[in-house]
Amino acid sequence: MTTAQTPPGPRGLPLLGNTHQWARDPCDFRERCAERYGRVVNYEILGWDAYMLTDPGDVKRVLEDRENFPKHSGGNEQLEEFLGDGLVTSDGELWERQREAIQPAFYVSHIRRYADVMVSRTEDTTDRWRDGGTVNLRSEMMRTTLQILVEAMFGEAIDLEARGIYDAVEAMQEPLKPRNQPITFFAPDWAPVPFLRQADAALDHLEAQVYDILDDRRSSDTDRDDLLVMLLDSDAEMSDEQIRDEMLTFLFAGHETTALTLTYVWDLLSRSPRVEARLHEELAEVVDDRPTIEDVFEFKYVEAVVKEAMRLYPPAHEIRREPVEDVRIGGYEIPEGSLLVLPTWVLHRDDRFWDDPDEFRPERFLEDDRDRPEYAYFPFGGGPRRCIGQQFATTEAQLVLATMARDWTIEREYGDLELSASVTLQPKGDVPVTTKRR
Repeated sequence: MTTAQTPPGPRGLPLLGNTHQWARDPCDFRERCAERYGRVVNYEILGWDAYMLTDPGDVKRVLEDRENFPKHSGGNEQLEEFLGDGLVTSDGELWERQREAIQPAFYVSHIRRYADVMVSRTEDTTDRWRDGGTVNLRSEMMRTTLQILVEAMFGEAIDLEARGIYDAVEAMQEPLKPRNQPITFFAPDWAPVPFLRQADAALDHLEAQVYDILDDRRSSDTDRDDLLVMLLDSDAEMSDEQIRDEMLTFLFAGHETTALTLTYVWDLLSRSPRVEARLHEELAEVVDDRPTIEDVFEFKYVEAVVKEAMRLYPPAHEIRREPVEDVRIGGYEIPEGSLLVLPTWVLHRDDRFWDDPDEFRPERFLEDDRDRPEYAYFPFGGGPRRCIGQQFATTEAQLVLATMARDWTIEREYGDLELSASVTLQPKGDVPVTTKRR
């Protein structure tokens, strides 16, 4: 390969590179880099030589070529410590085999069966609300979507509190938050870091719960039609360890993105009475009694509200890949083994593709978007590794929102929503709101 110019980028510190700048606010750091340096930006974080791509065509090239741009091995190692070889972390033949085995669980025919669970578990949540009461919106959304996911996985309602599942899932997320990642990445195994020890204990607890549920299922004669059955009956003949890895993957990653999307939806609605009023107009026109899967097929504005929230606050705020050989992108040479950063947050707010990009305007998703590049919007990734649960998640978000919004609205008890860009884009702390019955 002929020599090409090194991409521009911010200067870093010896040893640290740009880690200190990135850890303070990853989204703001990437946005400023894109604005100043353009199509390809070079920086260093956590010891990795990173190249951020801000052209949708470059993003498309990388995401749609799984063989030449697999998941980044360095970042993946952190998740593998928690999730083993589940669908999120595996690659190659194992990933292909697991994807084929799990895919049927997310066909529309199965999602139809989960729809009533989505509505019922949401009603369980709002049944606990009081008019004028205060709740932590983030926790309410997390518990609701985790309960929905667990029932879809195991075919029955499971007491998350009694089994300690919710608290364990929360503890497992601490090591991957930006402020903790330098410690997580560099601390030796023997170091007595509290959040790492707590995460290890949480992982042990979740593994025990999964094995316990697996043993119960094997001794039961009840006919079920859920994700666990599909794994047990799969032609892939999965070991108990592989089933455990897949269950942990879904427990860790399968509910959070939807919960975060709903948290951001409600935050945005609380600041936009016009959008909320139009949302209620569509709900009154479409929903007769309680929302159903057929209503989802009729929703237009509800869907647009969810899409717009994921544009402004994409839970997967970046996607990481790694070139298997030296490659030229945007006129620059990018070395084999580098960290390729595909910044969802940056492209979703790029004024080259979005008018008034910082405004919450769901109507933009009802307009003709044929002139917008495909990968100017990619909240679920793209290519062969596009999120397997995309249809499940979007259906769930619309049904949960519709179920809550028909009877409730919220008032914020906080100022601006502060964000923390961990593996996912999260609020930094609690999100206290007052629940108001409509």
